[in-house]
Amino acid sequence: MKFGMALPQYGPALGSAKDLARFATRLEELGYDTLWAAERLVMPLKIHSDVPVGDDDTWASYLDMIGAFGDPFSLVAAAAAVTDRIRFNFGTLNAPLHQPIRLAQTLTTLDVLSDGRIDAGFGLSWVRDEYDVSGLDWSSRGRRLDDTLDFLRVWWTENPVEYASPFISLPPSRVDLRPAQAGGPPVYLGGSSNAALARVGRRAAGWIGFDQLPDDVMKSLWSTARRAAEEADRDPDALRKIVRVNGEPGESVSHIADRLARQVDEGADEVMVDLVFTYKTIDERLDAAERLMHRKTW
Repeated sequence: MKFGMALPQYGPALGSAKDLARFATRLEELGYDTLWAAERLVMPLKIHSDVPVGDDDTWASYLDMIGAFGDPFSLVAAAAAVTDRIRFNFGTLNAPLHQPIRLAQTLTTLDVLSDGRIDAGFGLSWVRDEYDVSGLDWSSRGRRLDDTLDFLRVWWTENPVEYASPFISLPPSRVDLRPAQAGGPPVYLGGSSNAALARVGRRAAGWIGFDQLPDDVMKSLWSTARRAAEEADRDPDALRKIVRVNGEPGESVSHIADRLARQVDEGADEVMVDLVFTYKTIDERLDAAERLMHRKTW
């Protein structure tokens, strides 16, 4: 059982590299297993999304709570430089929005710099505006993700690399920078649809879910992933279930700990918590991180 926490990536807690180093080293000292970064390309004042976000006032309040949003790769590189054991994951990188060759180079570089402590958590993004500003077709996002996964597998296992698809074209090229982990960083996928979980079962090391989903939905989705793994001749028991818990404004540490423990009881292999809505400063989050670790019962 692994226990992780989001890096201070957005809001008032986002500060200098020294602040980030203090946070990362303290969480490693406390015994946390993973540190997480997320990704948001744009925060439009008026959002276009298939995910219900409430009215304009609700969305505006969300923007106020999030505030500044730092680049995930930069934060992970800085945190990796001052830690030795703790692993890093992304919850999640919106893979279809990235130029695949650049994404492969960046993740490989991070894996080398961290001595093989990188996991690659990918999603599709739930913000249509991010596709609009990137000049990409929203309806192509699933196909682009599959293509990126195929490309990364080739990039991380072959040299020279050659690749041709509807979305990616690379002539035979030397790729001498090899990942520290054989075969590249393990890939995890987010999502909350049957199609997303089927992709998890076919292609990923595991699923990044979130505890706001109803229990019956979580169980059904996880069954979909396991079934897809079996159909793809993969071991369903090898899939890892990671559950994200977002602390709410004013929520107590004890209540957050209970939510985490509940997901462990429901079969999670790893739980991670993001305190952006609950504690604003690094000192507050470090205090909460210590109290959560002391209340850890799994």
